Amino acid sequence: MASFYAAIGFILPFLLTIALPQSTGSPAATPSTTGSLSIEDACKQTAKLYDLCMATLSPDRSSLTADAVGLTRAAVLAVQKNASETATYLSNIDEDDNFNKTAQLQQCLEDCGERYEAAVEQLADAAIALDMGAYDESQVLVSAGQAEVRLCQKGCQDLPEHRSILMARNTEVDQLCNITLAIAKLIPR
Repeated sequence: MASFYAAIGFILPFLLTIALPQSTGSPAATPSTTGSLSIEDACKQTAKLYDLCMATLSPDRSSLTADAVGLTRAAVLAVQKNASETATYLSNIDEDDNFNKTAQLQQCLEDCGERYEAAVEQLADAAIALDMGAYDESQVLVSAGQAEVRLCQKGCQDLPEHRSILMARNTEVDQLCNITLAIAKLIPR
């Protein structure tokens, strides 16, 4: 009888891993593609953004065993988080009466705040599209979010105050979008 329980104890975990879907932390399970893809191999596709890619994806434990779809999803969520934090930052500056703002800078902050809110929504939609297997739509939505950030940059580039307030944040979000789009190209179609 003891050997029966030992056999069950050995086989049961194996059967459970086969029978039960693995949770990815996402609302919908990520479709399987070609198996796992190392973060290093994915980030090599980002060329000069390799270090930022590694720094962004390495802390995400789900990235360690992800396929191209999972790594793309992790990148989308990372850029969405960054854009959301930038939107909050812009809102805080806009509302801060102690911060000396010219009328032009005030308008820049308001416009960029709206653009970042739109980018966050588009990036959220990109993650949903990715989960649904709409890979091309997901890429279009990431590109649309990136375009919002670039329009923010362009709309405020003539303001000297812009350099210290927005330029670094815009550049990082833009680069994270480039990383996401490069990794998304690895998804088999």
